[in-house]
Amino acid sequence: MKIYQIIMLSIILVILTGCFPYVYHDQSEVLIEGIDYDATLEIAKIELQEGGWDSILTIWVIRDQIITVETARQINDIYLKYIDRVFRQKNKVARNFGAWHLAWAIANLYRNNNDQIKAVLEKSYQNALTWPDKLETFNKIAQEHIRGEKIYMGDIHDGGLFYAQTHIVVPGNKDYIQSVEHFIAAKDRDFWGYKRMRKFRKQLETFAE
Repeated sequence: MKIYQIIMLSIILVILTGCFPYVYHDQSEVLIEGIDYDATLEIAKIELQEGGWDSILTIWVIRDQIITVETARQINDIYLKYIDRVFRQKNKVARNFGAWHLAWAIANLYRNNNDQIKAVLEKSYQNALTWPDKLETFNKIAQEHIRGEKIYMGDIHDGGLFYAQTHIVVPGNKDYIQSVEHFIAAKDRDFWGYKRMRKFRKQLETFAE
């Protein structure tokens, strides 16, 4: 089962059961220590360049973190470069899902950080606020996530958690990938094809040693 199949299956299951096990409204519960943002954003650019409905999720899985001004600048540039491209995808679900999640990511990063970061992200944030009205579908939930009073944080479901673990670089933390090279090697070996997350975690440990 490929990573996109795991994520899509997770989305279907949570819709059917109404269960979202990793939803938080307290930032302290979702912070990840030791993220290598330069490496993680390099992975984000690789995925966005390749395209696909899940290509925006690397930015989405770091949306709740406390970031530096330099990281904010990089994210701002990535967002402005890719948001319209994401919405030009041929597949209706892909383009609407992508724009919703990328705008949601910016909204959270803006609201979860200080005034310096807000100043850097202001242009992206103002753009993100417009997307609930422009989407062809997902409008109501996008409105809640992007402009709602509550800030929806966390990986949401198992698919989101798995994506975070396979795209956020946290050197020394065996729950996450260790470098851009680790990510590329795993993709080249079709590592995302493993059916069980347990096998993935075991393999991560060998990279982290």
